[in-house]
Amino acid sequence: MAAMRSRTAARLLAGLGLVLTLSACGGLGRSERPAQVEEHGAVPPAAQAEPDGGGEAQIAAYTPPAQPVVARPEPKRAVAVLMKRADGQRSSGDLDGATVSLERALRIAPDDALLWHRLAGVRMAQRRHDLVVQLAAKSNALAMSGDTSLRRSNWRLIANARRAMGDESGAREAERRAGSLN
Repeated sequence: MAAMRSRTAARLLAGLGLVLTLSACGGLGRSERPAQVEEHGAVPPAAQAEPDGGGEAQIAAYTPPAQPVVARPEPKRAVAVLMKRADGQRSSGDLDGATVSLERALRIAPDDALLWHRLAGVRMAQRRHDLVVQLAAKSNALAMSGDTSLRRSNWRLIANARRAMGDESGAREAERRAGSLN
């Protein structure tokens, strides 16, 4: 009988603790005041009514939102230095040096789609068309879905490389894929 009472008392205490906990969550933080509205700038002139009240309010024409800009993460310092070095080497005609610099950067950041794209561009300048197709496809696989400019540029590289290898139908398909990303 004593064990039964102690179980009942334990259940009662647990239930009371639960009720107190839940009631504390429900009512302390609320207020009966309405939320305050903050002004974040002046109303555009097109949306204001004329001050004399005689004219109608003007509504501005719809302008579609700008193309979203994909914010690529800032590369690590070593990768940024190697990319800058590769750009200088490529512009001075040292394509082998640019390849080495980009490959070193890829060992540091193997998931960087832009690095793969740049390496594909260097390989295109070296006329290594088979590698261009592979490297640009790798860049597309790693590119963010919203980064349409990078993906479009990769498809154009693939189209040019396939055309240089004599694969005209593959080049047309790659151009179609590039065009669909507009």
